[in-house]
Amino acid sequence: MPASRVQTAAFYEVKDLAAGEAVVLITVADPKLVMESLNLQLRDALAWETRAGPEGFRTRVVRREETEPADVVDLLIRDHHRVDELLGKALRRLNVADVAGAQPLLAASAAGLRRHIRVENEILAPMLPQPIGMDGTSHTAVMLREHDEILAQLAEVEASLGLDAAPEAWEVEPFVAILSGTLAKHEHREESNLFPHWAAALRARPAAEQKSLLARVRAMLEAATADGA
Repeated sequence: MPASRVQTAAFYEVKDLAAGEAVVLITVADPKLVMESLNLQLRDALAWETRAGPEGFRTRVVRREETEPADVVDLLIRDHHRVDELLGKALRRLNVADVAGAQPLLAASAAGLRRHIRVENEILAPMLPQPIGMDGTSHTAVMLREHDEILAQLAEVEASLGLDAAPEAWEVEPFVAILSGTLAKHEHREESNLFPHWAAALRARPAAEQKSLLARVRAMLEAATADGA
């Protein structure tokens, strides 16, 4: 097909990859830029390997979550996706007035959020760079302030669930929707403004130190994933 249509065609092949599935793309030109663009569109959801051959380039694409994390930043981004998915599932349950079905999802997301924030606040922020934006604002300071806001909103969600033994969906859903929106904006800012600096600093550290830190962070985050999500 014409080169101008390759990226669009590839997008529709990979956007709905399910667990355990893989797609092989065969292209005439090196698809490096195409794959990076697709991955940006799909919020770092893809992992791929490209090999040159006589017929062109063969690129095998899988879901990123099915590969090993490359580093601590990669692991944090994956954890963002996990918590987002839990909140999304909870909102869908609330939208059909299934409070009982939403409650375990909200409990799991709360546990994951608190552990994620603890990792960033207590382990990573003190040891990694604190980049300054063009307006003179510290991206790390913004992250820490937003973490406080997220925890406050999370407390409101939990309070709405505790209004009585069986709260109505309309009593809970607005607080979950606000938290989900706040979290999405926060994660975008982190991943755009802070994580590239952290990733570069981590790559500059000895391999053994990187491996040790990855194992430590992974153990903390995965302690909160026994929720079947």
